[in-house]
Amino acid sequence: MRPALHAVAARQHGIFTRAQAIRSGYTEREVAALTRPDGQWAVVRLGVYCERSLVTPLDLQSKWLLKDHAAVLSSRRPATASHDSAARLLRIDTLDTSAPASHLTLFGPRGSRTNGGLTRHRDQLPLCVECVDGVVTTSYARTAIDIARWHGYRHGVVAIDAVRRLGVPRSDLEAELERMRQHPHIARAKAALADSDPGAESVLETLGRELVASLDIGDVETQFAVRIVGDRVVWCDIRVGCHFFECEGKLKLVPVSRGGVAEEPPEVVLWKQQARRTDVCAEGFGMSRIVWADCFEPGWERARERLRREYAVTVARFGRTPTPEQLEFAANHPRRRRATLWTPELSAAA
Repeated sequence: MRPALHAVAARQHGIFTRAQAIRSGYTEREVAALTRPDGQWAVVRLGVYCERSLVTPLDLQSKWLLKDHAAVLSSRRPATASHDSAARLLRIDTLDTSAPASHLTLFGPRGSRTNGGLTRHRDQLPLCVECVDGVVTTSYARTAIDIARWHGYRHGVVAIDAVRRLGVPRSDLEAELERMRQHPHIARAKAALADSDPGAESVLETLGRELVASLDIGDVETQFAVRIVGDRVVWCDIRVGCHFFECEGKLKLVPVSRGGVAEEPPEVVLWKQQARRTDVCAEGFGMSRIVWADCFEPGWERARERLRREYAVTVARFGRTPTPEQLEFAANHPRRRRATLWTPELSAAA
């Protein structure tokens, strides 16, 4: 790549437009040759390119991020990255969709149109925004609400759990709902917020909580503290009565170097999980395991039957309610996670 175009691409996350290439000294014939299927430039979006050597090693998520940047760059009108695009840029955990796309919101009468993997939304309301690497996106709260409206209740609960986990207060989400009360499908977002819980520490824990709630066996609580042998404190993912439901994903066994969260060898992680389960159950609790396949068909119904049976065994052994001492201990030891997002102190603001 020639120096003039390289400088342009470096300011734009590695991408550039056809017009920028021409202004940098390339001819139309050169651009046509470079963008052939086997050419040195990959087509990110119509009229937007990137060096193929940079695109090839990227995973699917990173390739969509590149498409999101390209959508903003090629927009002829001022546009804000929103919905799935904003979620990717803001690093909000979401469920995969059956029809992935980039999303932009522009000013204008409400409505949406999808073309070539890009959905353009129009809105006349002023937008609360964030700026990520030079790209303007909708705010965390607005993004989660939009995902719930666009993709439905389940996607919405996952996204709203994720932003609350990051530190977005419920009041921000409620304020967005109030501002958007006339928007299409706002009822989906209201239901998702009502059923959200910042105690879910992953997408799997959100889906696991949904699965447990569907059993209709009692009130569902997240991150319940238990004192175990050695006077140690552990927090269990989901509790109903005296029974815990632990959500166990493969990422716990995958090393950080390979995209997981395990800082120890898999056999060590498994051994510690088993020891933890033994110690928790020794305190008068039962425990079930929930994995990703349990949260989707065809595993959903089988998982519900299994979890009901395991819960019934716990009720027969330990009853339906932890001891007053256990409830008091849990109340005095809430799970504390430092919010990723900065939130202002009211005293400082005053």
